[in-house]
Amino acid sequence: MKCVIIGGIAAGLSAASQIKRQSPEADVIVLEKSGDVSYAACGMPYNLFFKDRPVERLYAMPLEVIRGERGVDYRLHQEVTRIDAGGKWVEVTDLQTGKSYSESYDFLIYATGNKAIHLDIPGFDAIDVFYFRTLEDTRRAKEFLYQRPPAKVLLVGAGYTNLEVADVLTNLKLAPVILEKAPLILPSFCEEVREKVVAKAREKGVELLTGVDIEEKSGRQVKTSAGTFDADMVVVAAGARPNTALFAAAGGELGVAGAVKVDRYLRTNLDGVFSGGDCAEHYVRQLGLNSYFPLGPAANKQGRVIGHNICNPDRMTEFWGIDQTAVFKFFDYTVATTGLSERQLQTLGKDVVKVVVDGPTRGEFPGGGTIRIVLLCEKGSGLLLGGQMVGEDVVAKRLDILATAIYKKMTVFEIAELDLSYSPPYAPVWDPVLVAANVAVKKV
Repeated sequence: MKCVIIGGIAAGLSAASQIKRQSPEADVIVLEKSGDVSYAACGMPYNLFFKDRPVERLYAMPLEVIRGERGVDYRLHQEVTRIDAGGKWVEVTDLQTGKSYSESYDFLIYATGNKAIHLDIPGFDAIDVFYFRTLEDTRRAKEFLYQRPPAKVLLVGAGYTNLEVADVLTNLKLAPVILEKAPLILPSFCEEVREKVVAKAREKGVELLTGVDIEEKSGRQVKTSAGTFDADMVVVAAGARPNTALFAAAGGELGVAGAVKVDRYLRTNLDGVFSGGDCAEHYVRQLGLNSYFPLGPAANKQGRVIGHNICNPDRMTEFWGIDQTAVFKFFDYTVATTGLSERQLQTLGKDVVKVVVDGPTRGEFPGGGTIRIVLLCEKGSGLLLGGQMVGEDVVAKRLDILATAIYKKMTVFEIAELDLSYSPPYAPVWDPVLVAANVAVKKV
């Protein structure tokens, strides 16, 4: 059995490893366009802070381990330029030598990830403009940051990435300005969470403007609908699109948000071709249908499922899906969400009860902080539909309680009865999760 994998960052390497684990005799070839092996992209903003820490520290494992211990033929600087789905072969260009060759396959895994949305605006192809999406982007931005220290930095886009970059830059004694085109930031979060993030930005001296259209960049000046801003460095993180042009050119069917359309087994419409990761759709359990929610954990899980299904065609397993769980850091705040958002629930016409609770993260013990918990539950049944949190100290792991509850379809009545751990260094007698659940019980 010969498997060719296009893209080796998250889903691609997970699939390769699973195939070699279950079928050691399989010939597994990974064709990776960049010069980097699988890496933790979410760590890129924080690597900027450490001048002498190489970005290669973000690698999941060394290339020699992938090739030697795992037995994967992992090839760097290899760009696939054509897929012949009928003949079951791909055309490849070695970017270092310029030579082209073809590679046949029994199974093909399309795991090309996504690509940053570039601004088609005059001046945004300058050397001081950075699109923060890949490890190479990080290298370029980091080199510029330390070799030509900027006095003013402009961040275009107020998603997770640029909020994290703003945190890092502020700690480097810079005062970044964030410009967001949309009328508000973090659209998947409730206003009660969003207002805390905005207030934190203000507290830390980060200027955050929404509803801003970028017009052009000329030298150090960026002209916008909100005025002209000076900038020695511009970081653009205005979203990303699935990297699917190659797949579509081969007759592949696209689905939600232009991502590769897949079934529950992560098969595409092309014979012998599977897809997963940030280029493919993601099944959302609560919706019962596919959506697009590109994050590393889902990519790695999809890769594992693909590997299993290729090795076990007679007993394939479905990708179990996601619950839209996500978290990011913003200064001393942790901001997290799981389940359906308030906006999604409104679109679905659900009768929802929303509970907002503020409380301490610990008992009578030094340290700790405060946390705001938002529960979204079904009126009557009390079924937990969504949960969000923002605060200091232990937030993410409390959010994981709600993620687990949503996975198991628990109600707030059941959550209120959970036997959560207690000790003053870790939680109050009544953990904030229990407090929020008890308040919800009275309202549903």
